[in-house]
Amino acid sequence: MSVRVAVLGAAGYTGGEVLRLLLAHPAVEVVQATSGQFAGKRLDFPHPHLRGVGTLRYTPHDALEPCDVLVSCLPQGELINRWQKVSRLAERVVDLSADFRLDASGHARWYGKHPRPEDVPAFVYGLPEWMGDALTNARHVAIPGCMAHAGLLALLPLLHAGLVRPDVLVVDAKTGSSGGGSTPDRSSHHPERANALRCYKPVGHRHTGELEGVVARVTGQQPTIHFSATAVPGVRGILATVHAFAARPVDEPEVVRAIATRYREKPFVRLLRPSASLSPFPEPGPLLGTNHCDLSVDVDPERGRVVVNAAIDNLVKGAAGTAVHALNLMLGRPETEGLGFRGLHPL
Repeated sequence: MSVRVAVLGAAGYTGGEVLRLLLAHPAVEVVQATSGQFAGKRLDFPHPHLRGVGTLRYTPHDALEPCDVLVSCLPQGELINRWQKVSRLAERVVDLSADFRLDASGHARWYGKHPRPEDVPAFVYGLPEWMGDALTNARHVAIPGCMAHAGLLALLPLLHAGLVRPDVLVVDAKTGSSGGGSTPDRSSHHPERANALRCYKPVGHRHTGELEGVVARVTGQQPTIHFSATAVPGVRGILATVHAFAARPVDEPEVVRAIATRYREKPFVRLLRPSASLSPFPEPGPLLGTNHCDLSVDVDPERGRVVVNAAIDNLVKGAAGTAVHALNLMLGRPETEGLGFRGLHPL
């Protein structure tokens, strides 16, 4: 019997990717999709890539009905306000916003006082490559932020292996315009954004708190992470460049071994080698539409600097794909189920 899934807030970019993946998932039936703007319209009305996939129509958020799994794509702050009602309608919930990613104190620092702090501990942080055991049979999952996600996949193996110092870590993330969502403002409007190359958040980005909190939780070390976000031309994709400093003398083969060992059994993380590809540097283009993360390693032994680049599609690996990955683990399904798309080249 198929698992009955509803998607709350399905008309945005992330919601469209969740629908694309779930509508093709062999173990899932999408029974409801909600939208505050497009109630009564077919799913493909805001999502041209979903033309011909069925006759399901959007319903208002308040018309949400009971289901087995609820995937929420509502903007940050909206699921919290609906939680008391929504939590009774689904046995399992996957949230793609920041509402339940941080503990109550971290949320208060970066987003404001959490209105339901008593519910935060019920959520598992949905980073499958590092929280896979906790996701198995979990009831509530909070999917990572897209730029934090790329940074964590690069950082965690280095810290876990004790190769780098936790007190000086730099994450520089470059992101396309779709990371700003489907509702335009002056800075994301196409004439303003199309050729933009600007560091729009040099300091104080909210993903700083997420990065530091998860690193502390996974490694037991309290890190100091310097995070900056840069807008680049292009619609989809993230390239996160991590700069770390060696805790002792290390060379590139040792760092490569640590990362390769950690992700050897992880189907969606790939470590690129210069000798194995004409394209050995991670870039988002070949990953668009996929749930993969590509990594590369460079080491400057003279200065003790370790550089790891991580590339993902922000809307898939950074959001919808990881939601489906987590859902597979929650349901005891094969973790790659419904996530087999390999990308396109050239674009």
